[in-house]
Amino acid sequence: MSEPIEHLLALLAFPGLLATIVLTLLVVLVGQLPAPGGGLTRGIARTLAGDGSPLLLAAALAPAAAAALLPWPGSPLDGWRLDRLWLVWAILELSHALALLPGLQSPSPSSMRAAMREAQMGAAGRVAFWVAIGITVWAGPWTWPSLPAHILALLAAALALPAAAAWGPFAPERSIAPGGPEGDMGRAAADLAQWGRAVRTTVIASLVPVLALPPIPDAHWDINLALAVVITLILATIGRVMNGNSVRRPTLDGLRWCYTRALPLALLAGVAVVLGNRWL
Repeated sequence: MSEPIEHLLALLAFPGLLATIVLTLLVVLVGQLPAPGGGLTRGIARTLAGDGSPLLLAAALAPAAAAALLPWPGSPLDGWRLDRLWLVWAILELSHALALLPGLQSPSPSSMRAAMREAQMGAAGRVAFWVAIGITVWAGPWTWPSLPAHILALLAAALALPAAAAWGPFAPERSIAPGGPEGDMGRAAADLAQWGRAVRTTVIASLVPVLALPPIPDAHWDINLALAVVITLILATIGRVMNGNSVRRPTLDGLRWCYTRALPLALLAGVAVVLGNRWL
């Protein structure tokens, strides 16, 4: 099979658009995320008909391209390259930025405040999360010299993931404005906003098993793939528990959590990589 066809299949089927939507549906069901049934297809259809938000449509579908670039077990793409991590980062961050624009441009001050809180919380969580993921990729295979760095980076990613995925105390605040950041949107735009958030949460959570955890050595790719999906769903279950048993953090408390706990631990993992390469 030619390389362009392999890339197209990876983008449209596995591990791209189709696989991402299926995994998102599972995460929505397991994590009980606020994404209305049929909202994605309804939002896409209404947007294509001219009654919706092209920005939110792009923000909802772009993460599938990021998922297609990840080294999922059984992916038709060739071996993982570090430069793809930059593309994954750029696509997901662009998706977050596009999703925030309608709320930040809302004529309602309360909806704008809710969108601003989501922007600040999410950005802080993703800074620490991306540093942790980048360091665990930089550390390379799990060996004895790299083990301290991998463990520290994994702990940092675990601390940052709730904020990066908008779970629990870091979830969008809906007491500021009815409907939260989507309060002033029409139904089609609100559906796309909620489903886009679910898709981004799914892809971000899947980075942990795909990039931060080692595969089972010598196991068939479908076993490692099933394990990655199961771990993603376990993380979604943890998110559901957090959503049901926590109150929203004030913005400054959330920023302090990310910048004084998760991020320093991720940077310490980077120091461990350097020391491991130098002395071990």
